[in-house]
Amino acid sequence: MRCPYCQSEDTQVKDSRPAEDGAAIRRRRVCPDCG
Repeated sequence: MRCPYCQSEDTQVKDSRPAEDGAAIRRRRVCPDCG
């Protein structure tokens, strides 16, 4: 997934959790280039 700040393609998943309705998974991502 592309970083919205520096446009880097190399983002990593920091943590995952189910969405409130249970139909999706929310993923928090971190960019190794800009933090």
